[in-house]
Amino acid sequence: MFSLKLLNLQMGKTNRKGKSKVLDTIQLDELIQNLPLKHHKLIASICRNTACRISEACQLKWEDIRSDKKIYFPKEITKGKLKPREIPINEELLNELMQYKKECSHLKAENTTPNSYVFKSRNPNEHFSVRGFQHALKAAIERTNLQGTSSHSFRRTSLTTAHNAGVPTRHLMAVSGHASMDTLAGYLEVKDEDLVNATNLFA
Repeated sequence: MFSLKLLNLQMGKTNRKGKSKVLDTIQLDELIQNLPLKHHKLIASICRNTACRISEACQLKWEDIRSDKKIYFPKEITKGKLKPREIPINEELLNELMQYKKECSHLKAENTTPNSYVFKSRNPNEHFSVRGFQHALKAAIERTNLQGTSSHSFRRTSLTTAHNAGVPTRHLMAVSGHASMDTLAGYLEVKDEDLVNATNLFA
């Protein structure tokens, strides 16, 4: 059901500058395809499929990738370290992660024990950095000419798409980890046609 409170929160944000661009499916596919390496693509795919933050994806350990098609985000890696989240993922992403695990173990001779990072830095005891991903993403954005896109675009796109499909806001909050509707509203894009459709429903 449409939330009038959420609409009111978003109307003030419609024309604000500085927000990351919300992408469509084709643009997302193109952007991820233009990331240079497999771990860049996988980090982006995790963010796309779970609406997590880049920092959360970079800090995942193999024990957080669950065989029951879920990714567990421990509270220690979430913003504010408030509470953990467990997000379902599709089988395709799980298979890609398991294939990557095999490659890391057999081809790169990396440690893939449950407590080791999925995405490692040059120092195998450290996780891949957010800065490293953003550097790769910047180059991909330039190649695809998707101006206005940033690392937040994955999260904004996932949440906006789900919201437009009618997913209840309380479900979105459980996925995103936002503590309030006000904060969640800042991530959701509202286009002019969305406002027209909403006001057409007014009594």
